[in-house]
Amino acid sequence: MSEQPHHRPLPTADVLPPPRSTGGFHPLPTYPPHGYQQYQQQWPGQQVQGQWGYGGWAPAPPPKKTSGAARLLLGLVGAGASLFFVLILVNAVASSTDTLPRDDMSHQPADPQRPNAEPVDPGDVAAVLEQNTLYSQGGLANGNCPAEELGDAATRDQSRFYESLMGCLNAEWSPRIEGAGYAYSEPGLVVFDSPVTTPCGSASPQDGRTLAFYCPGDSVLYTDVNQMRQFFGSIEVAYAILIGHEFGHHVQHETGILMAYDDVVYEDYGQRLILSRRVELQASCMSGLFLGAIAESFPIDDSRLSQLDQVSAAFGDEPGAPENQRDHGSGSSNRAWILTAYDDNDIAVCNTFSAPEDEVD
Repeated sequence: MSEQPHHRPLPTADVLPPPRSTGGFHPLPTYPPHGYQQYQQQWPGQQVQGQWGYGGWAPAPPPKKTSGAARLLLGLVGAGASLFFVLILVNAVASSTDTLPRDDMSHQPADPQRPNAEPVDPGDVAAVLEQNTLYSQGGLANGNCPAEELGDAATRDQSRFYESLMGCLNAEWSPRIEGAGYAYSEPGLVVFDSPVTTPCGSASPQDGRTLAFYCPGDSVLYTDVNQMRQFFGSIEVAYAILIGHEFGHHVQHETGILMAYDDVVYEDYGQRLILSRRVELQASCMSGLFLGAIAESFPIDDSRLSQLDQVSAAFGDEPGAPENQRDHGSGSSNRAWILTAYDDNDIAVCNTFSAPEDEVD
């Protein structure tokens, strides 16, 4: 991560407080929406509603208790009902003219350093997070993954778009996960425009700030049709970043990273926020890795590259958020991890757990 791309900071806007969980395992934010702002000149069809930030997942495990029964219950809750969901921070990204030079991009995958590896001891949580054999599996193949037309981003359009990318994501990630010594199972996908009930809780269209979430309880990615259409129109790059990030959480689930996070936080609750930022920034990095791997076929042309540059900074904690609510990393950190992985096709660059704290702020 020492060679992250450097870009001018994007302008920010006044924001609402970040979402707060109300307890249990249903952390969907509930504050009211802002009025709309239009950015038709830059991205036709997009409406931006205030400023958004990633949410966290369901409340992290409470501080350590002495009861063995309580520890077992927490393990079941943490593994089966935790909710990982993503909110997009829509600041004034469309007003930026900062773009990436396409000639400087290289997407050739790095070679695996330890193919057919034996996974680290799952009981060694530090090793699972910092030395996971996934990091030595090289880059993602330059796959053939042309984008489906989003049309007017209706339910059927979004479903078709996501399903196409899900096939590519499975094809890209499964050999790397299996090469790292882990079994792989494909996640499910639910594209909802009506209320849904999941092992992680219930969700309704346009409920708070939630755009999508990953539920480890059933290994399913859930995306909100109405929310995405309302705030991103038919901007394919935004949808691709979203699904790549949520799929990144599935990769973390399959390789023991999410469980290791739960275990560390259970033992030391004070590490919750910094580790949460490392988890979320890693998922963003994995999204950038995927987009780089399919850049030629998607394709990421000059227009989409400009959108990627802008949207990648639209992920993260809201500027000025209190430290005790900063669980997803700043917009600039998200941008740096996404663009670094987009340019440098090597899973090793997504090892956020070994990065200095100033790179996961």
